[in-house]
Amino acid sequence: MNAWNRWSPVLRWGGTAAGIAYIVHAVNFRDASSAFGRISVGAMLLAIALVALNVVAGAARWRILLTAYGADWRPSLARATKLYFIAFFYNNYLPGAVAGDVVRGVVTRDVFGDRGATAGLAVVLVERALGLFGVFLLLAIGIAITDLDTGAYWILSAVGIAGSLALVLALPFARRLAPVLPTRLRTIAERVPALSSVSAFVVAIAYSVATQLFVTLAGWVLLRAIEPSVDFGSSLLIVPLAAATTFLPITVGGAGAREAVYIDLGGRLFHMTAAAAGAASVALWLAHLINGAAGGLLQITERRRVMK
Repeated sequence: MNAWNRWSPVLRWGGTAAGIAYIVHAVNFRDASSAFGRISVGAMLLAIALVALNVVAGAARWRILLTAYGADWRPSLARATKLYFIAFFYNNYLPGAVAGDVVRGVVTRDVFGDRGATAGLAVVLVERALGLFGVFLLLAIGIAITDLDTGAYWILSAVGIAGSLALVLALPFARRLAPVLPTRLRTIAERVPALSSVSAFVVAIAYSVATQLFVTLAGWVLLRAIEPSVDFGSSLLIVPLAAATTFLPITVGGAGAREAVYIDLGGRLFHMTAAAAGAASVALWLAHLINGAAGGLLQITERRRVMK
């Protein structure tokens, strides 16, 4: 654990630097600038608004999951949305992609009473898993409704869906294994919440698909502005996979990995140049960064409120 604490910052910042180096190497910036210029102000504002809706839907999902796992109480939608925007700031401006989620889990540790932050963090883990489920479900829909050559994407989609659901199902097993675990691990496992409302959990799954759908719509708006031949069904083959790179714990906002997905799939499926695909990717990243900046401003106001 000490070795991980020592080297994880190096890995994360190194991964981010490698991602940026890839962008510099793969994209002709003059051509990319020209492609970016084809994105109208209206299209960019719409993409920013859709990413913001993704954050609001995520906050609503979080509240529903707190109910599903038997929280004693839950924050109001306004409060949850504010915390979600703050988490969005951390996740998009710091390497690791989980700092904001940890903040949410710790800040709301009281909602589970004496089970504390462990239960809150467990719910956040379920959120992350359901987010991945939404990503790969949309990918599967894209494969089903398009006639493009998708190769082995069916396998990737199936593995992604199965893996994300396996993470969710791991929580009940943690509680069952608690009696045989070492003392420290047993204490943590015993505090993992049990699912108490299946109906609320099903609603949370629907919200997870909605969150990824908003991001996909934002990505499609930007892709279509640069390459009008890309329809929404086809964008399902690019944007969800690119969005999945934000879950990587070694870059800031999936930098580099996201562009690699856009450049590879955009070129292979739609014959887009690396510059055009890279510009669409960076534009979507910019939409995330702008929403993250809003979360940063909310974090400043939150600290001032606590200090008063």
